[in-house]
Amino acid sequence: MKKLFILLLSALSLTAVAQEDKKVAILPTVDVEGNVKYGIKFQLRASLTYAINQTPGYKGFDRVDISSIMSEQDFQRTGNVSNDQIKRLGIMTGAQYVLIAEAALYDDQNIIIAAKILDVETGGLIQSSPPSIASKDPEKMQEACVKVAQKLLGLSGSGSSGGGSRTPGYGTPGYASSSPSRGQDFTETAWGVNMKMIWVEGGEFMMGCTSEQGGGCGDDEKNVRRVTVDGFYIGMLEVTQAQWERVMGTSISQQRDKEDSSSSLNGVGPDYPMYYVSWTEAMEFCRLLSQKTGKTYTLPTEAQWEYAARGGNRADGTKYAGSNIVDAVAWYRDNSGSKTHPCGTKRANALGIYDMSGNVWEWCKDWYSDSYKSYDTNNPTGPSSGSFRVRRGGSWINYAWNCRVTGRGSNSPSNHGSYLGFRVVLLP
Repeated sequence: MKKLFILLLSALSLTAVAQEDKKVAILPTVDVEGNVKYGIKFQLRASLTYAINQTPGYKGFDRVDISSIMSEQDFQRTGNVSNDQIKRLGIMTGAQYVLIAEAALYDDQNIIIAAKILDVETGGLIQSSPPSIASKDPEKMQEACVKVAQKLLGLSGSGSSGGGSRTPGYGTPGYASSSPSRGQDFTETAWGVNMKMIWVEGGEFMMGCTSEQGGGCGDDEKNVRRVTVDGFYIGMLEVTQAQWERVMGTSISQQRDKEDSSSSLNGVGPDYPMYYVSWTEAMEFCRLLSQKTGKTYTLPTEAQWEYAARGGNRADGTKYAGSNIVDAVAWYRDNSGSKTHPCGTKRANALGIYDMSGNVWEWCKDWYSDSYKSYDTNNPTGPSSGSFRVRRGGSWINYAWNCRVTGRGSNSPSNHGSYLGFRVVLLP
């Protein structure tokens, strides 16, 4: 037997869809030692794609377009995988699970293949397949890969028929693309945005400059009041440049040019947050997404935003969204390098939501007022009119003070700023 070598082959995005196929994203094969011919790597990847498509309830497709993102990961180059890297991969691709295939050259006619599935949330092993010998012959390799896929997905049978049970041995993930169940996280797949939405259970909280803020609040935060909000969904990440372009059709450069073509681009890439977005345009994004899906997408109210940033009914009383240490959760003036960063690269808050402190300011639906109305406490929506709209969370260009969960700001709704982005909410 010749020397074994490990090929990191693919990662899969199992976006569970109510009564729809789970989507499996398969990356280009990576040859760590540089000894495998392109034809074999292509054949193996194609065989696994075929195997996924032959499994009832799943649809495989290549994700060559994100291979450049993957090249930044250590395991892309070395075959070593850490829990944090697995989680990072899931954030970048929208994957809930990661598929890692191992290949070893057996002889001139055969290879040894094995694979395992890891959970993105925990980085833990869910299922693995034992090593098996597969012929380099395309048809026989397909047969071997079908067996590997069945083992990983906890299925039995040929997988070629459309019916029958398809209950994965590791449990069915709860992400639906249509008519999501109340209280269940899901992923919106319209236009291929793959936007993960987090359910925020309704409840009440003290809104404004509470004790953990350390007394250094602005005057517009100091009218603390007890607020009640109903349950809602909110984006796990800020809207990315890829998601924006799929829905709105304009690039980050085109958006920048609306403000000033001489202005800088502070972070460009499909997984970077979208910025140079006006409030009016953010609402148009929500309108188009609502029209496409038949759901009600919109910007968060200021109360919804702060409740979610604090962690909802899991709030842990932190100064920033997920920590009392700003560097743990936020890209801001002192650590950003004067630019945005890919969404979800800092620690999440108690609800699993990223970047509610730092990276880009996030538009809220409300008109801005320099003081909260003490009587407006049940699902408050702010003033009925005004000149400026609320923004929350701070950005890459701001000090830590702006990134607090109670920090407030405002802009004209027509303003396009290099620091202005947004995330969406969905009303059940």
